[in-house]
Amino acid sequence: MPYLYAFILFFLVSSSVSSQTTELQKLELQASKMLFRKPDSAKISLLKLLEYSNQRHDTAVAKTYSNLGITYNQLAKYDSATQYFKKAIELTKDYPLQQAGIYSNLAINYRITSDYEKSLASLDTAMQIYRQENDLNGKGLVYGEMASNYSYMQKKEKAIVYLKKAIKIFKETEDPRLYILQQKLANAYYNNEEYVFAVDLYEQILPTFAKKKEASYYFTLLAYAESLMHLGKPEAAEKRLQEAKEGFEQINNREYKYVAMGKLGKIYNATGRPALGLKALREAYQYLLKVDSTRFLEIASAYLDALNNTEDFTTALEVIRQVKEETKDFKHKMNAQDELKFLLYARETYRKTQRYPQALKVYDRVDFLKDSIRNAVDAVKIKQLEAAYQNDIQREKNIVLEENNTLLQQNSEKQKKLTILSLVFIIVLIGLLVVIYRYHRKQLSLHRESMANLERSNVILKEKQDLEHALLAEKEENLGDKERELVAITLEAADTQNKIVNLLESSKTDEISNELSAKIMGILNRKNYWKHFKTKFVEVHPEFGQKLSNTFPNLSENDIAFCSLLKLQLTNKEIASLLGISHQSVISKKYRIKKKMKLDKEDQNFEQIIRDL
Repeated sequence: MPYLYAFILFFLVSSSVSSQTTELQKLELQASKMLFRKPDSAKISLLKLLEYSNQRHDTAVAKTYSNLGITYNQLAKYDSATQYFKKAIELTKDYPLQQAGIYSNLAINYRITSDYEKSLASLDTAMQIYRQENDLNGKGLVYGEMASNYSYMQKKEKAIVYLKKAIKIFKETEDPRLYILQQKLANAYYNNEEYVFAVDLYEQILPTFAKKKEASYYFTLLAYAESLMHLGKPEAAEKRLQEAKEGFEQINNREYKYVAMGKLGKIYNATGRPALGLKALREAYQYLLKVDSTRFLEIASAYLDALNNTEDFTTALEVIRQVKEETKDFKHKMNAQDELKFLLYARETYRKTQRYPQALKVYDRVDFLKDSIRNAVDAVKIKQLEAAYQNDIQREKNIVLEENNTLLQQNSEKQKKLTILSLVFIIVLIGLLVVIYRYHRKQLSLHRESMANLERSNVILKEKQDLEHALLAEKEENLGDKERELVAITLEAADTQNKIVNLLESSKTDEISNELSAKIMGILNRKNYWKHFKTKFVEVHPEFGQKLSNTFPNLSENDIAFCSLLKLQLTNKEIASLLGISHQSVISKKYRIKKKMKLDKEDQNFEQIIRDL
C-alpha cells in the first residue's frame, strides 16, 4: 500500500510539472510575438512569467525583466522601465554578455527621457564588458547608441565619429544589423538638415524595417516623413506619417501616436488646411503635455506658430504659460534647438500682443541659446565628416550606376531583338488568327448544316416512332383479340365436350345403348382439342414456351402446356373441363409445377409469374 501512495504522489507531481512547463512555454511564446507589436498584451504575459521565477534560471528571469523594461518603455512608462532593467542587471552579474545588452537597453531608456549623462554612463559600462569579453559586434552596437545620444545632444561631430566606428566594425564582421547603423547615420543627416542624404539612406533601410513593422520602423517613418516635407514632398510625407500614426496606435504607443499627429498638423497647415492642422496640433499638444512627454515642446512650437498665424493670441499666451510652467522657466530636459524654436514663436506672440518686456526677456534667452549651439558645434569638422560619408555613398552609387548602364546597354540590345521577334510573332499571330477565323467560319457553316440535317432527321425519326407506336398499339390490340378468341374457342370446345359427356352419363340405357355411348366417347377422344389449342396459343404467344423453358429448365413439355392455360387466366374449373380432369387434379398439377420451379408453397405470385412471361 505505501508503494501505491508513492506512485500516485509521483504521478501527480509529474503531471503538475508538465502542466507548468507547457504554460511557461506558452507564455514565453506569446510575450516574444507581442513584444514590439502589442506591448500592452506582452506586458500581461511577462508579468505572469514572473510568477514562475523560482522554477526558472536567473538568465531567463533576467530576460523577462529586460523585456518588461522594453515594454514599459514603449508604453512611455519610463520609471517602471528603469526599475525592471535594473532588476535584470542584478540577476546577470555572472553572465556578462547578457548584462551588457541590458545596460544598452537601459541607456536607450535614459536617452528617451533626455537623461543623457546616465545614458552615456550605462553605455560606458556596456562597452567595458564587451571589451573584456572581446565581443566586437557588441562594441559596434554601443558605438551606435553613443552616436544616437550625441545626435540628440546636438553634438553632431561626435555622433558621426561614433557612427563611423560602428559601421566599420559591422562591415568587418558582416553583421546583418548594419542597417540599424545606417538608420542612425540617416538620423544624423536629418538632425544636421542634410535631408537629401537622409532620405536616400532612409529609403535604403525602410524595406528591412518594414518586414517586422515594429516600433523602430514607425520611429524611422517620423524622421523620413519630416525629411520629405523639407524636400517639398508633402503628399509623400503625409502618407508616411499616417502610416506611423496608425502603427503607433496598433502597438499602443500613444505618446508617439500624438507626436505623429502633431507632425501631420504641420503638414495640414503647410498645404492649406489650417482648421485640420490646428485641430491635430491641439490634440497632440494637450496629450503630450498631460503625459509630460519630452517631445511635447517640438509640437508646442508648431502649435504656437499655428495659433500666431490664426491670430488666436489668447490661446497662444496660455500655451506659453503652460510650457513655461512645465519646463520650469525653460530649464526642462530637452534639446536646445526645440527650446530655441519655441522661444522664437513666443517672441512673435509677445511682439504682436505688444508685451515688450516679455519679448525682451525672450530675446536674451534666444541669444544665449544661439551662442551655446554655435559654441557646441564645430561646423567645419561636421561638414568634412559628412562630406566623407557622402563621397563614400556617392562612390557606391557611381559603381551601381556604371553597372546599371552596362545592364541598360545589354537590355537595349535585347530589347531590339525582342522587338523584331515581337513583330514577327505578331505577324505570325495575325496570320494564325486569320486561318483560325476562316476555319471557325467554315466549321460554323458545317455546324449549321449539320443542325439542319439533324432537325430533319429528328422529324423523320419522330414520324417513324409515331408509326411504330401506332403499329405496336394495333399489334397489342390484335393480340388481345386473338387471346380472347382463343379463350372463347377453348372454353366453347370444353363446354361442348362436357355437355356431351354429361348427357351420356345421365341418359338411361334404354335411351342410348352402351355401344352407341362408347362410339360417341371414342369420337370425342379422337378429337384432339388440345393440339388445336396449342397451335392457336403459339400464334398468340410465340415466345412464351421458350422463355418459360429457359427460366425454369426443370419443366416438361406437359408442364409448359399446362402453364399456357394459366397464361390465359383460366380458372381451375375451366382447366379441369378442358383437360378432362378433376378440379383437385388441377390443384395438384399446380403444386408439382411450383415445386419444379422451386417456388415456396405459400408463394402467391406463381400465377403472376406465368402471366408476366
